Amino acid sequence: MALNAVMLEQGTRHPVPLPNENFLYHCSGVKFELKSGDGYPGDQLSLASPSGTAFISNQRIIFLPATTTHLTSTTNQPHTVNSYTIPHTNIKDQKFVQPLFGANRFEALAIPVANGHVEGRATLVLTFKEGGGFDFATIARKMSERIQETGEVPAHEEELPGYEGPQDVLPAYPDEAPPGYEQR
Repeated sequence: MALNAVMLEQGTRHPVPLPNENFLYHCSGVKFELKSGDGYPGDQLSLASPSGTAFISNQRIIFLPATTTHLTSTTNQPHTVNSYTIPHTNIKDQKFVQPLFGANRFEALAIPVANGHVEGRATLVLTFKEGGGFDFATIARKMSERIQETGEVPAHEEELPGYEGPQDVLPAYPDEAPPGYEQR
């Protein structure tokens, strides 16, 4: 996981894709929380953003707060969330929570990456206040399963086209009724 390391396309609020990266889904109105540490004072990190956009690609999950407006989200201010990214290979124990009251949320254990500005394992929580959480969690689960099966991040993740049979072949109908069949 990396804090404040996402580059944005000029004039937009979309992340710059990595080589061979395809964005599969994005959802606005998402609350972000990242909590790490074992509960001892001074040994924990708690980051939050009340609203933003969550992106999921074939390589990573990205969160951009609603207030990020500059070209890159790199900052030297500690504990400021301008962006968050985590590769699928560093996400463990994913679950989709549908509480009786409140918004659906995606929860996972986030394992840090080198030079990511976050130390130690952390709990990632994305709360979908405006819907879209189920689709997001489904894509994240599929990516995790594919990575576990192959051992690597797929170069691309695209839906296969639906089957379309031959268009010029018409079904053959007999000219006469079968024996024992009477027309009325």
